[in-house]
Amino acid sequence: MRLNILLSFVLATALLAGCGFKLRGQVELPFASAYVDAPTNSLTEQLKRSLRTSNKILAAKREEAEVTIKLTAPSRGKSILSLSGAGRVKEYRLEYKVNMKVLDAEGKELLPDSEILMVRDFTYDDTQILAKENEEGTLFQNMEQDALRSMLIRLRFAKAGGVSKAQE
Repeated sequence: MRLNILLSFVLATALLAGCGFKLRGQVELPFASAYVDAPTNSLTEQLKRSLRTSNKILAAKREEAEVTIKLTAPSRGKSILSLSGAGRVKEYRLEYKVNMKVLDAEGKELLPDSEILMVRDFTYDDTQILAKENEEGTLFQNMEQDALRSMLIRLRFAKAGGVSKAQE
């Protein structure tokens, strides 16, 4: 019996290793220090925390940093997606938007100004108002986390020397 369990474990491990599965791990960023130029909000604080955990120095002044990460204030939107036959809202579309730009120490663009847009649709039932408000809040938090992941992925491609003509 124990031999079967051991063989099953070894087989499962070999299959996972063979398929290329690996844990996500930390994002490797091509700079040592950064200055975050953004309004104070939860996304900015999460970005700073992510940079610290990646062993990056957060500079107090723009001049002390290798790169400057500029963010606009995130905006949230909510629009009606569909109505019932009685004219009641059945679905909403939620949008979370933030713009990001990365500059080097001389002010050259490493990453051009780009919009990060997260969209989620959710059903609505006016007999469950509190539950749907909680669901909406959770969806916005998830979109903020996805936007942060997207920003970290984009920061991986911030190259010294600015944006090449092919990227423009």
